[in-house]
Amino acid sequence: MNIESLKYFLTIEKHNSFSLASEELCISQSSLSKHIKKLEDELNCILFERCTRHINLTPAGITLKKYALNIINNYDELLVHLNEFSFDKPRLSIGYVPVINQYNIAHHIGLFKSKSTDLQFNFHEGEHDEILNLLLNNKIDFAIIRSDTLDNSNLNIIPLAQDELILITPKNHPISKKKYVSISALSNESFISLGKNSGVYTFFINECNKAGFNPNITCFNSRIENIIGLVSAGMGISPLMKKTVECFDKKNVSTVLFKEQIHSNLCLVYLKNRKLSKIERDFEQYLINCTK
Repeated sequence: MNIESLKYFLTIEKHNSFSLASEELCISQSSLSKHIKKLEDELNCILFERCTRHINLTPAGITLKKYALNIINNYDELLVHLNEFSFDKPRLSIGYVPVINQYNIAHHIGLFKSKSTDLQFNFHEGEHDEILNLLLNNKIDFAIIRSDTLDNSNLNIIPLAQDELILITPKNHPISKKKYVSISALSNESFISLGKNSGVYTFFINECNKAGFNPNITCFNSRIENIIGLVSAGMGISPLMKKTVECFDKKNVSTVLFKEQIHSNLCLVYLKNRKLSKIERDFEQYLINCTK
């Protein structure tokens, strides 16, 4: 029996489902089942009653749940305290989406590093889904990502910067002459979007669905400057965050605001069950104070 198996067991119990637990844990359902089977073999008892539509804890499972919660909480707390005595320099591992420069967050991280000379940073840049998976699998300490589509049941989410969704159109597009446009008026348009793993893509899809349609996305690109170039060439229109396009040349495109004033938050995110070390608490509080 190990800590990982106990965490898997508790995640299944939380969802009453192997499939939902495997999604949260980012492992296959078959692999998760093997872990639980091995745990049951080690403990010599059945932990779950498996029914067609749902699962329930057996009396043995109920007993294990009570002790597993204490074991994991004590283990996490132990690691935090032992970290204070580590021979290594303190480390922070942070995953972030590429736009943090536009929100001045990279600057604040640099200032925090200058005040903590012994601190070592490990940075991971990637799209929203990639960074979120690293966080959920305990590969990083913090994520700086958009929060609009996150499940906050197992995450602490702290807003750092707010931005507004806008529309980029070709200069000769009929919408370009307007100051505001309703998202529901765009159901027949062709869109150029950031990649499917980006937070903006998921955010925009959800907003369109709320308005009663699925957007016709004809092209994906991971770089904002390329999207602006494709829009200027007349290949479509694009939803982007206002601050992320401010530093790019937009002389060949128009920007239009949404009547709905659709806002998105870039947030500092970490796991709710994580016991923060002193340096992690200091980092969290520093970013909160700097971005008020």
